[in-house]
Amino acid sequence: MRLGAIVVPVNIKLRDEEPAFVFGNSEPSAVFVHEQVAERIEAALRSAGLAPHMIHVGADCDGVEFMHFGPDAPTVDEPEDLTGDDIAVVLYTSGTTGQPKGAIMRHCDLLFNVRNAILAHSFRHEDIHLLVIPFFAPTASYSLLPTCAYLGSAVVVAPQPNPTELFALIHTHRCTTFIGVPTLFHLVTQHPQLADADLSSLRLIAYSGSPMPARTIGALRERFPGVSLHNFFGLTETISMTHVLPSRDAVERADSIGIALPEVFARVVDDDGNDVPRGETGELCFHRSNIISGYWRQEGRLEEAIRGEWFFTGDFAVCDGDGYFYVRGRKKEMIIVAGQNVYALEVESVILRHPDVCEVAVVGVEATGARAALGELVKAVIVPQPDAQLTELDIKRHCSGHLPSYKVPQIVAFVDELPRNAAGKVLKRELC
Repeated sequence: MRLGAIVVPVNIKLRDEEPAFVFGNSEPSAVFVHEQVAERIEAALRSAGLAPHMIHVGADCDGVEFMHFGPDAPTVDEPEDLTGDDIAVVLYTSGTTGQPKGAIMRHCDLLFNVRNAILAHSFRHEDIHLLVIPFFAPTASYSLLPTCAYLGSAVVVAPQPNPTELFALIHTHRCTTFIGVPTLFHLVTQHPQLADADLSSLRLIAYSGSPMPARTIGALRERFPGVSLHNFFGLTETISMTHVLPSRDAVERADSIGIALPEVFARVVDDDGNDVPRGETGELCFHRSNIISGYWRQEGRLEEAIRGEWFFTGDFAVCDGDGYFYVRGRKKEMIIVAGQNVYALEVESVILRHPDVCEVAVVGVEATGARAALGELVKAVIVPQPDAQLTELDIKRHCSGHLPSYKVPQIVAFVDELPRNAAGKVLKRELC
């Protein structure tokens, strides 16, 4: 970035033709590649008809070796003509609805995000961050890494999300922050070595990416009573994390993404773009000033979601009387049962309260036969806790105590794992 070059983090978990599309769209002049994925990446480059300069990392490969930068490394002067409006990062979406799109982040956008990351999590120079989230994720490339560079903080990079290894890294390096996804923290709270691990250096645990079960938050609070717990929210298209749930509300408002950060302007609106009353469901929107400038070499794509000065996210949300936001799921995932709206995330949140449920995804499926008049049915696909003996009746009884009858899943299925895309998001279309 200091050279004025544009960084393009590539998701190594992209499937099929997606890596070739990313390379063909971005046309990199140089590629840093690790030995573990070199063969696949080079094949994708050939498929895209490209032969960029290759810098190999972690192996004795043909080509230029990546050098560790020490105190004698040459200094890098930023170009005199580099401005805040120049592009710093192009981060490709995971392609859940077609080919990936390259979100453009300018230098001024990254600095905006740095300010909000410091405000949201009280990051400081003395912090030692444990980075478990991949570099190609927005949390890493937009927030944590630029903020660490800005503050001069240390980063401990974990190669794998293995709790045993993470405990050792935290203890050895005295890490102060631990940021990850809810699934990881579920594994952490269930791990037999947690009770004896020396994790006393931690001051912050932060999580994002999917709903965090309240029992997992409760387990973290019990094990780490003096550690701040932050839920936070943001999109690839937003130039910043947009919402953070204060630690004081971590348990009582476990299903909330929190309150909007300073200089983030969010609304919840109806189909006509009018604000809905507090407590009612509408579409979550952000002001144009909080949104990326566009998609790389896909002119006009971003504008498809912009009306006036507002970016329509496609997410249903609620803002309560105290200004706390709650995401109810994707607009396209709304299920209509006998004319009644059912929000998938609301049903998922209820099911996650069952102690024997590990993960769940709720989708709408076409109603057929005797139930055809209902239009759609609510289907819950559940990953049970290990050794749990869950039944469909257990889930329906549990939901009946918290939801109106039309929101109770009519279909319940149990699986060993949920299908996910390269970014770890559940592929709901495969569950219908």
